[in-house]
Amino acid sequence: MSEIARDLLRRLLQNLPRKLAAVGVAFLVWLFVASDTTSTAQRSLLVPIVVEGIGAEQVVVGLPQFAEVTVSGPTARVDRLRPESFEAVLDLSGLSGDFQAPVTVAAPQGLTLERVAPNEVLGILESVTRAQLPVVASVLGAIDEDVRALVRVAPAAATVRGRAAVVSRAVAVVVPLPAVDALAAATLTVSAGYAVDGAGRPLPEAIVETTGFELEIDFDPVWTEATLPLEVVPLTGATWSGPIDPPDVLAVVGVPSVLEGLVVVVADVDLPTEDVPPGRYTLPLRPRLPAGVLALSVPTVQVESTAPTNLTE
Repeated sequence: MSEIARDLLRRLLQNLPRKLAAVGVAFLVWLFVASDTTSTAQRSLLVPIVVEGIGAEQVVVGLPQFAEVTVSGPTARVDRLRPESFEAVLDLSGLSGDFQAPVTVAAPQGLTLERVAPNEVLGILESVTRAQLPVVASVLGAIDEDVRALVRVAPAAATVRGRAAVVSRAVAVVVPLPAVDALAAATLTVSAGYAVDGAGRPLPEAIVETTGFELEIDFDPVWTEATLPLEVVPLTGATWSGPIDPPDVLAVVGVPSVLEGLVVVVADVDLPTEDVPPGRYTLPLRPRLPAGVLALSVPTVQVESTAPTNLTE
Protein backbone atom coordinates (compact mmCIF):
# COMPACT_ATOMS: atom_id res chain seq x y z
CA MET A 1 0.00 0.00 0.00
CA SER A 2 1.39 3.35 -0.92
CA GLU A 3 2.00 6.11 1.53
CA ILE A 4 -0.85 8.19 0.04
CA ALA A 5 -3.38 5.40 0.39
CA ARG A 6 -2.38 4.76 4.00
CA ASP A 7 -2.75 8.47 4.75
CA LEU A 8 -6.26 8.55 3.27
CA LEU A 9 -7.32 5.49 5.21
CA ARG A 10 -5.94 6.96 8.43
CA ARG A 11 -7.88 10.18 7.88
CA LEU A 12 -11.05 8.25 7.05
CA LEU A 13 -10.88 6.23 10.23
CA GLN A 14 -9.97 9.19 12.39
CA ASN A 15 -12.99 10.24 14.60
CA LEU A 16 -15.06 7.58 12.88
CA PRO A 17 -17.94 7.57 15.46
CA ARG A 18 -18.45 11.31 15.10
CA LYS A 19 -18.43 11.07 11.34
CA LEU A 20 -20.99 8.26 11.36
CA ALA A 21 -23.22 10.25 13.74
CA ALA A 22 -23.03 13.31 11.45
CA VAL A 23 -23.97 11.19 8.45
CA GLY A 24 -26.90 9.75 10.37
CA VAL A 25 -28.16 13.21 11.38
CA ALA A 26 -27.85 14.45 7.79
CA PHE A 27 -29.81 11.46 6.57
CA LEU A 28 -32.60 12.10 9.07
CA VAL A 29 -32.80 15.77 8.08
CA TRP A 30 -32.99 14.82 4.42
CA LEU A 31 -35.68 12.27 5.15
CA PHE A 32 -37.76 14.85 7.09
CA VAL A 33 -37.47 17.47 4.35
CA ALA A 34 -38.27 14.97 1.62
CA SER A 35 -41.42 13.77 3.39
CA ASP A 36 -42.64 17.21 4.49
CA THR A 37 -44.43 18.49 1.38
CA THR A 38 -46.53 21.63 1.95
CA SER A 39 -50.33 20.83 1.62
CA THR A 40 -52.32 22.75 -0.98
CA ALA A 41 -56.06 23.32 -1.39
CA GLN A 42 -58.53 24.71 -3.89
CA ARG A 43 -61.54 26.87 -3.10
CA SER A 44 -64.32 28.74 -4.89
CA LEU A 45 -65.96 31.96 -3.67
CA LEU A 46 -68.75 34.19 -4.97
CA VAL A 47 -67.36 37.67 -5.52
CA PRO A 48 -69.58 40.70 -6.34
CA ILE A 49 -68.98 42.12 -9.81
CA VAL A 50 -68.02 45.80 -9.76
CA VAL A 51 -68.87 47.78 -12.91
CA GLU A 52 -66.54 50.60 -13.94
CA GLY A 53 -66.56 53.06 -16.81
CA ILE A 54 -70.30 53.90 -17.00
CA GLY A 55 -72.00 57.21 -16.35
CA ALA A 56 -74.71 58.03 -13.81
CA GLU A 57 -77.29 58.09 -16.60
CA GLN A 58 -76.47 54.59 -17.87
CA VAL A 59 -77.60 51.17 -16.71
CA VAL A 60 -76.31 47.66 -17.53
CA VAL A 61 -78.80 45.01 -18.66
CA GLY A 62 -77.84 41.35 -18.32
CA LEU A 63 -75.28 41.89 -15.57
CA PRO A 64 -74.79 38.94 -13.17
CA GLN A 65 -74.40 39.99 -9.55
CA PHE A 66 -71.53 37.64 -8.74
CA ALA A 67 -68.60 35.85 -10.35
CA GLU A 68 -67.45 32.45 -9.06
CA VAL A 69 -63.69 32.72 -8.46
CA THR A 70 -61.67 29.52 -7.97
CA VAL A 71 -58.11 29.70 -6.60
CA SER A 72 -55.52 27.24 -5.30
CA GLY A 73 -52.58 27.57 -2.95
CA PRO A 74 -51.34 26.72 0.55
CA THR A 75 -54.16 25.37 2.66
CA ALA A 76 -53.57 27.82 5.49
CA ARG A 77 -53.92 30.81 3.15
CA VAL A 78 -56.85 29.39 1.19
CA ASP A 79 -58.80 28.73 4.39
CA ARG A 80 -58.50 32.39 5.38
CA LEU A 81 -59.92 33.72 2.11
CA ARG A 82 -63.08 35.84 2.08
CA PRO A 83 -64.99 37.37 -0.85
CA GLU A 84 -63.48 40.71 0.21
CA SER A 85 -60.06 39.26 -0.66
CA PHE A 86 -60.93 39.63 -4.37
CA GLU A 87 -62.28 42.27 -6.71
CA ALA A 88 -64.11 41.20 -9.86
CA VAL A 89 -64.14 44.17 -12.25
CA LEU A 90 -66.18 44.68 -15.43
CA ASP A 91 -64.76 47.70 -17.25
CA LEU A 92 -67.20 49.17 -19.79
CA SER A 93 -65.30 52.35 -20.58
CA GLY A 94 -66.08 53.62 -24.07
CA LEU A 95 -68.78 51.00 -24.74
CA SER A 96 -72.45 51.49 -25.66
CA GLY A 97 -75.35 49.31 -26.72
CA ASP A 98 -74.60 45.59 -26.96
CA PHE A 99 -71.26 44.64 -25.43
CA GLN A 100 -69.05 41.67 -24.63
CA ALA A 101 -66.48 42.42 -21.95
CA PRO A 102 -64.20 40.30 -19.72
CA VAL A 103 -64.47 40.01 -15.94
CA THR A 104 -61.03 40.78 -14.51
CA VAL A 105 -59.98 39.21 -11.21
CA ALA A 106 -56.59 39.59 -9.51
CA ALA A 107 -55.62 36.72 -7.19
CA PRO A 108 -53.87 37.57 -3.90
CA GLN A 109 -50.12 37.09 -3.86
CA GLY A 110 -49.08 33.46 -3.43
CA LEU A 111 -52.31 32.03 -4.83
CA THR A 112 -53.08 30.71 -8.30
CA LEU A 113 -56.22 31.84 -10.14
CA GLU A 114 -57.77 28.68 -11.55
CA ARG A 115 -61.10 29.86 -12.98
CA VAL A 116 -63.55 32.78 -13.17
CA ALA A 117 -67.18 32.06 -14.07
CA PRO A 118 -68.41 33.90 -15.97
CA ASN A 119 -65.13 35.13 -17.37
CA GLU A 120 -66.96 37.55 -19.66
CA VAL A 121 -70.35 39.24 -19.72
CA LEU A 122 -72.70 39.69 -22.68
CA GLY A 123 -75.09 42.55 -22.03
CA ILE A 124 -76.60 45.84 -23.11
CA LEU A 125 -75.65 49.31 -21.92
CA GLU A 126 -78.79 51.48 -21.94
CA SER A 127 -79.49 55.09 -21.13
CA VAL A 128 -81.63 55.95 -18.12
CA THR A 129 -85.08 57.50 -18.59
CA ARG A 130 -87.46 59.15 -16.11
CA ALA A 131 -91.22 59.44 -15.70
CA GLN A 132 -93.69 61.18 -13.37
CA LEU A 133 -96.20 58.72 -11.91
CA PRO A 134 -99.19 59.10 -9.58
CA VAL A 135 -98.71 58.08 -5.95
CA VAL A 136 -101.18 55.83 -4.13
CA ALA A 137 -101.16 54.46 -0.59
CA SER A 138 -101.56 50.77 0.17
CA VAL A 139 -102.62 49.68 3.66
CA LEU A 140 -100.70 46.57 4.75
CA GLY A 141 -102.62 44.30 7.06
CA ALA A 142 -106.17 44.17 8.37
CA ILE A 143 -108.15 47.15 9.64
CA ASP A 144 -111.47 46.94 11.51
CA GLU A 145 -113.92 45.36 9.06
CA ASP A 146 -116.48 48.10 9.77
CA VAL A 147 -114.26 50.96 8.56
CA ARG A 148 -112.06 51.78 5.60
CA ALA A 149 -109.05 54.04 5.52
CA LEU A 150 -109.09 57.08 3.24
CA VAL A 151 -105.49 58.12 2.69
CA ARG A 152 -104.31 61.30 0.98
CA VAL A 153 -100.67 61.34 -0.12
CA ALA A 154 -98.44 64.35 -0.76
CA PRO A 155 -96.79 64.78 -3.15
CA ALA A 156 -99.37 63.27 -5.48
CA ALA A 157 -96.74 62.38 -8.11
CA ALA A 158 -93.24 60.90 -7.91
CA THR A 159 -90.25 60.59 -10.23
CA VAL A 160 -89.23 57.09 -11.32
CA ARG A 161 -85.88 56.36 -12.97
CA GLY A 162 -84.68 53.30 -14.88
CA ARG A 163 -84.18 51.84 -18.30
CA ALA A 164 -86.90 52.70 -20.79
CA ALA A 165 -88.28 49.15 -21.13
CA VAL A 166 -88.98 49.03 -17.39
CA VAL A 167 -90.15 52.62 -16.80
CA SER A 168 -92.67 52.28 -19.65
CA ARG A 169 -94.38 49.45 -17.73
CA ALA A 170 -94.73 51.44 -14.50
CA VAL A 171 -98.16 52.96 -13.84
CA ALA A 172 -97.94 54.18 -10.24
CA VAL A 173 -95.80 54.52 -7.15
CA VAL A 174 -97.17 52.67 -4.12
CA VAL A 175 -96.48 53.98 -0.61
CA PRO A 176 -96.92 51.16 1.95
CA LEU A 177 -98.83 51.99 5.11
CA PRO A 178 -98.87 49.36 7.90
CA ALA A 179 -102.38 48.96 9.31
CA VAL A 180 -101.15 49.37 12.87
CA ASP A 181 -99.69 52.78 11.96
CA ALA A 182 -102.85 53.81 10.11
CA LEU A 183 -104.96 53.11 13.19
CA ALA A 184 -102.55 54.93 15.51
CA ALA A 185 -102.05 58.26 13.74
CA ALA A 186 -103.97 60.78 11.67
CA THR A 187 -100.83 61.86 9.82
CA LEU A 188 -97.72 59.90 9.00
CA THR A 189 -94.47 60.27 7.03
CA VAL A 190 -93.27 57.34 4.91
CA SER A 191 -89.72 57.58 3.58
CA ALA A 192 -90.05 55.72 0.27
CA GLY A 193 -92.36 53.92 -2.16
CA TYR A 194 -92.00 51.42 -4.99
CA ALA A 195 -93.09 51.39 -8.63
CA VAL A 196 -95.70 48.87 -9.85
CA ASP A 197 -97.03 47.79 -13.24
CA GLY A 198 -100.65 47.62 -14.34
CA ALA A 199 -101.20 44.32 -12.49
CA GLY A 200 -99.82 45.75 -9.24
CA ARG A 201 -96.55 43.83 -9.47
CA PRO A 202 -93.48 45.64 -8.06
CA LEU A 203 -90.77 46.70 -10.52
CA PRO A 204 -87.51 46.53 -8.52
CA GLU A 205 -85.46 47.89 -11.45
CA ALA A 206 -87.46 51.12 -11.46
CA ILE A 207 -85.94 53.41 -8.84
CA VAL A 208 -88.24 55.90 -7.11
CA GLU A 209 -86.23 59.10 -6.77
CA THR A 210 -88.88 61.00 -4.80
CA THR A 211 -88.67 60.40 -1.06
CA GLY A 212 -90.60 61.56 1.99
CA PHE A 213 -94.36 61.10 1.52
CA GLU A 214 -96.83 62.76 3.88
CA LEU A 215 -99.98 60.71 4.53
CA GLU A 216 -103.27 62.03 5.98
CA ILE A 217 -105.57 59.27 7.18
CA ASP A 218 -109.36 59.35 7.70
CA PHE A 219 -111.81 56.52 8.30
CA ASP A 220 -115.27 55.96 6.83
CA PRO A 221 -117.74 53.27 7.84
CA VAL A 222 -118.04 50.33 5.49
CA TRP A 223 -121.62 49.68 4.37
CA THR A 224 -122.64 46.24 3.12
CA GLU A 225 -125.92 45.48 1.39
CA ALA A 226 -127.92 42.34 2.18
CA THR A 227 -131.39 40.92 1.52
CA LEU A 228 -132.83 39.22 4.61
CA PRO A 229 -136.01 37.29 5.37
CA LEU A 230 -138.81 39.51 6.71
CA GLU A 231 -141.30 38.36 9.34
CA VAL A 232 -144.32 40.63 9.97
CA VAL A 233 -145.86 40.43 13.44
CA PRO A 234 -149.56 39.35 13.12
CA LEU A 235 -152.22 41.79 14.34
CA THR A 236 -154.29 40.82 17.34
CA GLY A 237 -157.50 42.36 18.56
CA ALA A 238 -161.06 42.98 17.34
CA THR A 239 -160.53 46.08 15.20
CA TRP A 240 -157.67 45.10 12.87
CA SER A 241 -156.81 41.92 11.00
CA GLY A 242 -153.89 40.89 8.84
CA PRO A 243 -151.35 41.32 7.52
CA ILE A 244 -152.51 40.34 4.03
CA ASP A 245 -149.82 39.01 1.64
CA PRO A 246 -146.90 40.54 3.59
CA PRO A 247 -143.47 40.91 1.92
CA ASP A 248 -141.10 38.10 2.79
CA VAL A 249 -137.73 39.85 2.26
CA LEU A 250 -136.18 43.22 3.04
CA ALA A 251 -133.10 44.86 1.53
CA VAL A 252 -130.91 46.46 4.17
CA VAL A 253 -127.50 48.07 4.42
CA GLY A 254 -125.20 48.07 7.42
CA VAL A 255 -121.76 47.55 8.87
CA PRO A 256 -120.39 44.03 8.29
CA SER A 257 -119.95 43.07 11.95
CA VAL A 258 -123.67 43.66 12.65
CA LEU A 259 -125.01 42.19 9.41
CA GLU A 260 -123.08 38.96 10.00
CA GLY A 261 -125.21 38.23 13.07
CA LEU A 262 -128.53 39.30 11.55
CA VAL A 263 -130.41 36.35 10.00
CA VAL A 264 -134.02 37.65 9.93
CA VAL A 265 -135.78 41.01 10.28
CA VAL A 266 -138.94 41.28 12.37
CA ALA A 267 -141.34 44.14 11.48
CA ASP A 268 -144.42 45.62 13.14
CA VAL A 269 -147.39 47.17 11.29
CA ASP A 270 -147.46 50.94 11.86
CA LEU A 271 -151.17 51.32 12.73
CA PRO A 272 -152.87 54.72 12.61
CA THR A 273 -153.79 56.36 15.89
CA GLU A 274 -156.98 58.07 14.65
CA ASP A 275 -160.42 56.62 13.94
CA VAL A 276 -160.73 55.09 10.49
CA PRO A 277 -163.77 53.62 8.76
CA PRO A 278 -163.88 49.89 8.03
CA GLY A 279 -161.95 48.77 4.97
CA ARG A 280 -158.59 47.62 3.63
CA TYR A 281 -155.57 49.83 4.14
CA THR A 282 -151.95 49.80 3.00
CA LEU A 283 -149.80 50.66 5.98
CA PRO A 284 -146.02 50.98 6.47
CA LEU A 285 -143.99 48.48 8.42
CA ARG A 286 -141.52 49.34 11.17
CA PRO A 287 -138.58 46.90 10.94
CA ARG A 288 -136.85 46.12 14.20
CA LEU A 289 -133.27 46.89 13.07
CA PRO A 290 -130.21 47.07 15.32
CA ALA A 291 -127.99 50.15 15.39
CA GLY A 292 -125.75 50.26 12.35
CA VAL A 293 -128.35 48.75 9.97
CA LEU A 294 -130.82 50.68 7.77
CA ALA A 295 -133.63 49.55 5.48
CA LEU A 296 -133.18 50.52 1.82
CA SER A 297 -136.93 50.97 1.36
CA VAL A 298 -140.08 51.48 3.43
CA PRO A 299 -141.94 48.17 3.32
CA THR A 300 -145.75 48.20 3.37
CA VAL A 301 -148.49 45.67 4.01
CA GLN A 302 -152.28 45.50 3.63
CA VAL A 303 -154.49 45.15 6.71
CA GLU A 304 -158.25 45.42 7.34
CA SER A 305 -160.13 47.60 9.78
CA THR A 306 -163.34 46.00 11.03
CA ALA A 307 -164.80 48.87 13.05
CA PRO A 308 -164.05 52.56 13.49
CA THR A 309 -162.29 53.22 16.74
CA ASN A 310 -159.56 55.35 18.27
CA LEU A 311 -156.40 53.17 18.14
CA THR A 312 -153.11 53.61 19.87
CA GLU A 313 -149.94 51.58 19.37
